[in-house]
Amino acid sequence: MMPDLLKSSLMLPSLLLALLSTAGSIATAGSNPVLTATGAIVARNNMPEYCQREAAREYGVPFKAIKTDGVIASGGGFLVKGSAATVQRTRPFDCLFDSERRFMGVSGE
Repeated sequence: MMPDLLKSSLMLPSLLLALLSTAGSIATAGSNPVLTATGAIVARNNMPEYCQREAAREYGVPFKAIKTDGVIASGGGFLVKGSAATVQRTRPFDCLFDSERRFMGVSGE
């Protein structure tokens, strides 16, 4: 007969596999983004801050070096305009969200 600890450790790989197979649809509570296969779904009032974080990562600058404006409804989706203060210059960019508020990416020069 196997000890309980050994049984539990043998079940762990199966549990991890099950969790990974559903990772594309894990939802979190509150105002946190909901993970999907194509991007995070973001509440409209959280879009500027979400955009700021993503742009900071995209341009490799601190969060405080990113400025964003309010949310604009655009072409069936949403747009947040912003600028990144990099070492070379200030770079304008747009963060794009689809009609379901799914983050699509940072678009800039």
